[in-house]
Amino acid sequence: MAKRSDTTPAPEPDEIDESLILLAEMLLSDYFFDPDKEQVYKQKLSASRPTGTAGVLLEAETIDVPDGECELRIEGLRTWTQFRVALSHPVFTAIVEGTWSFENEALSRTTISRTGDPVIIEAAVEAMIEAIEGDGLDDAEFAEFMDGLDDEDDDEVPLIGDDPTKPPEATSVDRSRVKAIAKRIARRPDGDINVEDRGWLEQTPQTLPVITEALVDTLAAARRDEALILGYQGMLTLQLEFVRYRQDRGWDWADDMLEAFTDRLIALGRDSTIPREDWFMMCTALSEARVPVTDSVQTALADAGFTPEEDAGPPEQMMATLRGFMDELAKMVSSPFEVIHSLQNAGAMLPAMLRSFMATELALSPHPVLRDAVPIMLLDDDDTVRRGAAAALEQTAAADTMSADALRRAIILRNWIPAADRAPVDAAIRKGRLAGVAIGAWPAPTPDLEYHASTIDGSGAQSILAVSRSGKKAFLGGLLLRHGTGVVDAWSDPDMSRGKVNKLLREAQMSALHVRVGKTFVDTMVQHAIGTAVEQEGVPPALLLEMAEFLGGTDWKDRRLDIKAEAERLFDALDPADRTPEGIEAGLVRGMTWMSKDDVFSSWFEDGPQVQQALAKVPRTDQIAMIGLVMNDILPDKRLAWSERFLMMALWSGAAEDAKQQVKARDLALVAHALVGDGPIGAIPVMAIIALQTVRATLLGGW
Repeated sequence: MAKRSDTTPAPEPDEIDESLILLAEMLLSDYFFDPDKEQVYKQKLSASRPTGTAGVLLEAETIDVPDGECELRIEGLRTWTQFRVALSHPVFTAIVEGTWSFENEALSRTTISRTGDPVIIEAAVEAMIEAIEGDGLDDAEFAEFMDGLDDEDDDEVPLIGDDPTKPPEATSVDRSRVKAIAKRIARRPDGDINVEDRGWLEQTPQTLPVITEALVDTLAAARRDEALILGYQGMLTLQLEFVRYRQDRGWDWADDMLEAFTDRLIALGRDSTIPREDWFMMCTALSEARVPVTDSVQTALADAGFTPEEDAGPPEQMMATLRGFMDELAKMVSSPFEVIHSLQNAGAMLPAMLRSFMATELALSPHPVLRDAVPIMLLDDDDTVRRGAAAALEQTAAADTMSADALRRAIILRNWIPAADRAPVDAAIRKGRLAGVAIGAWPAPTPDLEYHASTIDGSGAQSILAVSRSGKKAFLGGLLLRHGTGVVDAWSDPDMSRGKVNKLLREAQMSALHVRVGKTFVDTMVQHAIGTAVEQEGVPPALLLEMAEFLGGTDWKDRRLDIKAEAERLFDALDPADRTPEGIEAGLVRGMTWMSKDDVFSSWFEDGPQVQQALAKVPRTDQIAMIGLVMNDILPDKRLAWSERFLMMALWSGAAEDAKQQVKARDLALVAHALVGDGPIGAIPVMAIIALQTVRATLLGGW
């Protein structure tokens, strides 16, 4: 009989423990930011290795926090990856010990001890995190930056238009860095890209062809290195996504770069330069990065992906091959969402006509899991595929071929698609009901869900995380919204460890402020995003339906908020004193004061080629003229978009469980209300901050 262990498992860290771990990770990451410090530390530890529980002091600092000063100490312990971070305050103490990963910049196997009032500890930790994160450029730093842009050797004042309108060619240093990043990723168990490397990739889109060729060379190498291949593949997907962001902003060079990449893919497939399965993997990067691919390019990729020998044979043989593939697919999947995910992975090689044909074949399949995937194809990006899926549903709308779940999903999805596509869906629903098909019950939502919503960044992006930690396994799901566009991504993992969930939540908090919100806020944001997409003749991603089933989104429809009416509603809910002319003026000035110092708003500015062209004739030293041009010629045309942005932030602040965020809702609502009015933009002080940041962004780089 195996010996029973009497060791009591360590308790799960609470929210304060998690904040302490986050603070310790930030301190260690900041301390070892200079790579040379790691080697110096190892030498120091070797020279005077501590014994027992003693530590070697690496750094000590005192920070002003609520209720007094707090001393921070970073100590190295006996093993060079073991560290202790100690906090000493007049009314509390806290110690975090753990194993530090220099690659992942994360602590594991942590132990925490603390004394004192948890509320005071939490406030102090938040203050220290804010102090470490710091603020952006102040006025003096910006003035110094502006002075540094002056070129005293030029007789004429340089213009913004003198800056390159596209990224420079990749250098040998860029190529070396790409190889180094791939090797770092290959060494990591989780295959993640660290924050620093991710930031560098975003600033060097010119490395896309470098990454592409490095991956091709690695795939064609005599000795196959799977970890390195996955490293390059991850970099390729990420860089494609970063270039697609520039394409969304209207940069022509991004169109050219993505076109060159697809041309390279077509050539690789046609010439069989690399193994076919590896070529398919490279094609999936386009789908994963959500790069829009025209039907002609999809056809060209499909043609390049199959040799004439593979295409040979009469239509009957080709149909038999396709149905054989579907039989194999049915054996590998356990849900219709997995079917859709498999098709999406090959989306770059599936033209709309072929996807429409597959909708019919799936509907006629003997496998229920394949038939149940057809309603989800109503969320295809192409309207001909949506209508083909609706026709396939109507064709098979009978009790023995349409399941109750398929009918339930068709009913909700008819409200997620453009009005022009709804008639054939309604016909399929009607036929199914008349044929006696029952409407399936919605699955019970994941229990004990908590929701975390991020702030809204400069592109209008906002993430919503849904977490449940009540079962043996934790659930984590995410939605990415882009206000002005709709839902752009959805994902979920119902089988995750609590530790992994906690780690991902900490990482999300480091990338953008997230606050706890209620389900009502999530419902409002998702339905507004669905309605935005439908209004633009678009659809949300297919996996949003899966999230709706996990989260209990049984009533999600295309309910886009009326921005003006909602801004008026928030304004009317303010105290009467805040709605007087004096109260409005004071509130707008108050809001501008704190928003100008809040990191959340530092990425709020206009950018893209149109902005650069508008500012191109203004001397870059004439900051006043540039700001005036943005205020008078650029922002007025974007007024509706900015009113939506401020309104959404006001709703976010009002929904936050954090009282510090709730108090900001009043000032944000005043800005939103002013923007939906007809007064001059110059009368809204915070818009001058938006204009200044627009100028700064343009000066820092033309693309």
